[in-house]
Amino acid sequence: MKHVYLLSLACMLSAGAFAQQVIRGTVRDSLTRAPIPGATIKVVNGTGGVTANEKGEFELRVPANAKLQISSIGFEPVMLTAAAIVRPIMLVTSAMELKSTVVVGYGTQQRRNVTTSISSIGAKDLQPQNNIVSDVGKALQGRIPGVTVVSSSGTPGGAPTIQIRGVQSASANSAAPLIVIDGLVVEGGAVALNSLNPQDVETIDVLKDAASAAIYGARGSTGVIIITTKKGRMGAKPSFSVNAYTGFNNVPTTRRMLTTDEYKSAFSDSRNNRIADIDRILANPVGLTPAQISRLGSEKTRLGSEVSGLNMADRSIDWIDRIKNKTAPVTNIQASMNGGGEKNSYYMSIARYSEQAAMGTGQYERYTGKIDVTQQVGNWLKLGGNINLSQGVNKNNSYPIVSAFNARPDTPEEPVRRPDGSLGYYVGQQQHPLGEMLENDNKRKQQTWFGNVFAEVKLHRTLQFRSQLAANKYNINSNDFQSPLGYLGYNNKGSLKVTGSDNFNYNVDNYLTYNNRWNDLGLTATAGQTFYSMESSNFGYELNGFPRVPGITGGQAAASYGSVFGIGSLNGNGKETSEAYFARLGFDYKDRYLLGASLRTDGSSKLARNNRYSWFPAVSAGWDISREQFMLSQKVVNHLKLRSSYGLSGNIRPLAQNGAEDLMQGTTYIGDAALKIRDLVGNPNVRWEQTKQFDAGIDAALFNNRVNLTVDYYNKTTDKLMSNRNIPWEFGATNIPYNVGSVRNQGFDMELSVASATGSAISWRVATNMNLNRNRVLSLADTMAQFGTFIFGGPQSTVKVGESVGSVLVYRSLGVDPATGDMIYDDLNKDGMINAKDYVNIPIALPKFTGGTTLSAGYKGVTVEALFYYVVGSKIYDFYEQTLRNYDLDWFGVMPNKFDIVNSRWRKPGDVTDVPRAVAGQHGQGNVTNWNSMASTQFIYNASYVRLRNLTVGYELPKSLLQRAHLTRAKVYASAQNLFTITKYIGFDPEAASNSGIVSSNVPNPRSMVLGVDLSF
Repeated sequence: MKHVYLLSLACMLSAGAFAQQVIRGTVRDSLTRAPIPGATIKVVNGTGGVTANEKGEFELRVPANAKLQISSIGFEPVMLTAAAIVRPIMLVTSAMELKSTVVVGYGTQQRRNVTTSISSIGAKDLQPQNNIVSDVGKALQGRIPGVTVVSSSGTPGGAPTIQIRGVQSASANSAAPLIVIDGLVVEGGAVALNSLNPQDVETIDVLKDAASAAIYGARGSTGVIIITTKKGRMGAKPSFSVNAYTGFNNVPTTRRMLTTDEYKSAFSDSRNNRIADIDRILANPVGLTPAQISRLGSEKTRLGSEVSGLNMADRSIDWIDRIKNKTAPVTNIQASMNGGGEKNSYYMSIARYSEQAAMGTGQYERYTGKIDVTQQVGNWLKLGGNINLSQGVNKNNSYPIVSAFNARPDTPEEPVRRPDGSLGYYVGQQQHPLGEMLENDNKRKQQTWFGNVFAEVKLHRTLQFRSQLAANKYNINSNDFQSPLGYLGYNNKGSLKVTGSDNFNYNVDNYLTYNNRWNDLGLTATAGQTFYSMESSNFGYELNGFPRVPGITGGQAAASYGSVFGIGSLNGNGKETSEAYFARLGFDYKDRYLLGASLRTDGSSKLARNNRYSWFPAVSAGWDISREQFMLSQKVVNHLKLRSSYGLSGNIRPLAQNGAEDLMQGTTYIGDAALKIRDLVGNPNVRWEQTKQFDAGIDAALFNNRVNLTVDYYNKTTDKLMSNRNIPWEFGATNIPYNVGSVRNQGFDMELSVASATGSAISWRVATNMNLNRNRVLSLADTMAQFGTFIFGGPQSTVKVGESVGSVLVYRSLGVDPATGDMIYDDLNKDGMINAKDYVNIPIALPKFTGGTTLSAGYKGVTVEALFYYVVGSKIYDFYEQTLRNYDLDWFGVMPNKFDIVNSRWRKPGDVTDVPRAVAGQHGQGNVTNWNSMASTQFIYNASYVRLRNLTVGYELPKSLLQRAHLTRAKVYASAQNLFTITKYIGFDPEAASNSGIVSSNVPNPRSMVLGVDLSF
């Protein structure tokens, strides 16, 4: 019997062995055909399971009749039998990504259980072919509702302006959101976003409401952007990837300056019109003194001489076109490797990005490197960390767009040179646009390292402790050399200005996380403490007097030091520290009734001791209706959740370091060291800005998750707006920090996507998002406050009660008088005069409606994706057009050229036009030299636009062609950015405006076209 038993057992084992089989397969994206690394393959009702490697490949031993579930974050899971694994497994994108996790600040949360307003994009949206950009922030444009991203200048490496759900600050420079990179709190420009390689980013989560942002307390009221960089995967084989593209930038422009003949006409008209005015005055000189009559006669003679003495060469050059680099190179290459063993993972990358100016001269070049490692030490301890290294260099920057506006059209093609080789002038002292791009040598280098180290301790199966140190150090060194042969360096025989800064920031976070479940009740809790420190040190000096020899740029050749008055502004240091304690609770009952709450107290060294700390609470709730019993039988609605939140968050950024204290400032007096009161008087009573926000939203997924919808309504009010108030000069300073008032933003966010059915031969997806926002200033300590940068002679950017922030203070234009050709302005108080009492506030800085739409389709190996971005209700004040409407000679003795819109000017009585006559000298009702070009609504333009932000066409080579080259994936693509723009704005670029909505010498954003390749080994 014993032998029979053993024989039976052997047969059973043998049968079991034959019932097992090894299956191999590849998991791919059905839309792009790209592999999906990290996809999970599990045996249904079994214990087996593996993770796909970087190539999307997996190998698993399973029973012959096993059923497998294949899933990945962001994709719909599929169920297959083991026998069906004979070809690549295609997963369909899930727009709602219900099972994915989102970063919520000091932890993560499953998206299905989120009760706050959080939007996310992943590595797929950050691929180089979808974003020909140097900056992670620019990649957000058009992809997340409520997030407005504006590139106010197309200069290489330029940083965008980012706002979340409007502006809730009285200062344009303080409206930016808080940035958190792998736990590192970025404040005060500590890490410029262009120092981070976009291809190193795994996810970007945007916390939009106060309940999600309140966990960051006094720094989260303007919204929070959490950036999580890429990491390796445990148990994955090594994988090597390379993505590279090359192409060019150019600036498409339709606006032009006057030709030589048009310039002559405008010049002559402006003088002759003034002469005609003088003749009318002298024909009836009642009330004029002999001196006034003599001055008018002299002016008439001078104007006549200017007309007869205008000698222009027989050439006409479009200087805007001449300063363009129509094929400015742009290149990017990144190589990365990742993988991991049984208890460790790693990720490393190196990259280079470079672009040249498409208008003027200049180059931005960035090198980045990243290493990330994680090690599981036993079952209770995990250690890890990463470091990111970056060096960005801007050099030889010169953007002579103003000179191109001003230059006479007959200016010679080549700059004029004096006998000693220095740059001369063709007429007056007007600088040559191309000459301005010569004889200057400037370089700005920023070296940055940032990263973190952490330890996670598993105290219990339900309790985890994490301690993390995140830090960054960045140094900036700038050298600006103006040769004695150039325009700017000629008078002081050349100059060298050296400036720099040395900065170190860090934050330490220690917190506990508790997760447990008791039948139907689930609990997640987080509690901890954080400490933040920011130190900065600035230095600089100026040197003058260099020999007039080409090629000498070093400071050792200087003969003297520059002005001592700049010492105080160039050299200094500062430090800010803060400490906070926080807690967060999350409950769910039966996976469908959700409740969350958080509380944080913050303190900052910026504030006086009595006002240093403040509390920031928040609550949220949600109801997952789709998990109710009465919803289980229907097949249409896959997910339906209602949620709402209310919270309080703060902002301390508008307050300068030591803004609550009275301090002295170092200076010089008659060559000796001295002290003076600084420009800012300290205010110990200043407090945090505080934002209260209510949010209500709905998340829905329909028809097997093919249709996904998210809608949010929000209403947020910011009290104790922090700004500076002007004070009388008797104080010895100009302003004082002050809590000036309150502002409200309210509106809607919406996301909608529709995708093709699983298994369709042609896969497609349409995703759109939009934001509708209304901003209103509710109260101010003064009648109004300044919002943007002061512009001499231009409109004043203001904050005024009852208006949105970023209004401009101007006269209301009523058009051109057909009888005289001069402007008519609205005399609001009917006193017969046009003065400051007739100013009106016109909101321009904030659009009414923004959004983006992405269209994507795939067939076999071919993919097409287009991203449209649109802005509605935006306005622009064109300050430079206002400037060029003046026909007098400028400081250089030349009448600047004009935009061709002046060809539509008034020329004779009865003409009906929007452009006033050309006239030099005093004119109009006010009898002033700038009557027709005063800051008024005539220079405000509708800047709404629709832009094809990105268009990519790609082809993934069949696997049969790749085997000999030992490649697992090869994709070639062509991509274009800012391909075309539909707008009524007559200027260069409706996007390239300052954050106050005013355009002056902003460089337009370029159009980019590249060819690239994406390889995996």
